[in-house]
Amino acid sequence: MCWSDPWVFDARFIGSRLGRLRRTNRTDDPTGIAPSIHSVLPAECVTVMVRYQPEMSPQRWERIREFVEDAVAVTAPNCAYTTSRLLIVCSHYVDWAVNIASLPLQPQIIFRLELISRYTSEVMNQAEGTRRNYRAILLRISEILLPDSPEAELTALNSRVSMEPYSDADLTRLEFWARGQNTPGRERNATVLLALCAGGGLWSNEVCEARREDIQFDAHGVLVSVRGSNARYVPLLARWEPWLRVAVTGLDAGDRVFGSPTRKNNSKNLVTAFIQQSVQPHGMPRPQTNRMRATWIVTHLAARTDMRALMTASGVGKFENLARLLQFVPKLDTVAYRQHLRGELNK
Repeated sequence: MCWSDPWVFDARFIGSRLGRLRRTNRTDDPTGIAPSIHSVLPAECVTVMVRYQPEMSPQRWERIREFVEDAVAVTAPNCAYTTSRLLIVCSHYVDWAVNIASLPLQPQIIFRLELISRYTSEVMNQAEGTRRNYRAILLRISEILLPDSPEAELTALNSRVSMEPYSDADLTRLEFWARGQNTPGRERNATVLLALCAGGGLWSNEVCEARREDIQFDAHGVLVSVRGSNARYVPLLARWEPWLRVAVTGLDAGDRVFGSPTRKNNSKNLVTAFIQQSVQPHGMPRPQTNRMRATWIVTHLAARTDMRALMTASGVGKFENLARLLQFVPKLDTVAYRQHLRGELNK
């Protein structure tokens, strides 16, 4: 936190000037609160704001920059989050709301609880812990900027919908989504995302790390070597083998298979940004990589894949969500139930 004392201000007045607090003069604000907010920022906070450059195009950032910086300047002295963390979360959220969802730069709209709930439960593709952290920060910003905002029921981040696997019909629609992108590069990215997440259960950050040399094609199918802290080998589901083969054709061994083949750095939001900007068929919800992974796990559970092998391939030491996923596995009929428990299938 950069300030020792919180601001005391008229939330409605400040909210009406978000995005132009630096340009508000004392005639517009006789109390001097608005023009003071940025002028008294500690040097370290000013440095953070000046140097901050989010992972989005300069045009998109320029469209929302002053609004984001004003929101952070007002919020920071009233909460325990650092200026840097507030900037990261707020910029990504406002970028989605304004540049993707085409909402106006008005705090009473941007920081509505219902919109924050939608963003963190339906739009973000990160793990539940990351989405929970984003939601907490955005709710605090909303609480400070819109203190009189009515309460709203928030969608649970670990709700059934966020874990529900895709049906066969859903997967077919996702295939059309991938094929319907408007450039070869976008089609390749969408195809890779589907193949590695729905076909191999990779997390989105693992997809971003993957290179062409990590994917092996042989007589036994496709084997993906996953990089990072959960390094492992994952055999791809047969359904997605031809998709991945086509997608990586023409890439050199060291090329990234998702995003720019020659990019040097990874972004936590690379997959989320791609999905948000992708061509979206009318009426189709945006694809979610966590649901693709859930689909992959349930597919293996339904096929009675060896549990130890599945845990190894999934990169986890224990299935914390196993009970929730099992509800999507088709039940055995009476005969099969008895055969399984009698041990007949192992003879």
